[in-house]
Amino acid sequence: MEKIKILKAFTDIRTKQLYRVGQEVEVAEERVEEIEDNLETFGGGYFEVLDGKSKADETKPKNTAKKKG
Repeated sequence: MEKIKILKAFTDIRTKQLYRVGQEVEVAEERVEEIEDNLETFGGGYFEVLDGKSKADETKPKNTAKKKG
């Protein structure tokens, strides 16, 4: 289970549950990915994962440059 914070209101197409802005809910990891994929059609950014990593986090390039000095 992963905890997510709702940033934009939406209705889950599978459960018909309305998620409101500011709500924090626990969702199975598989559902987080499914919901995220479905909402990408509408521009994404509907929620953020509070613990664990979302698919979007995994695709961000990491800064591997070494600091001088």
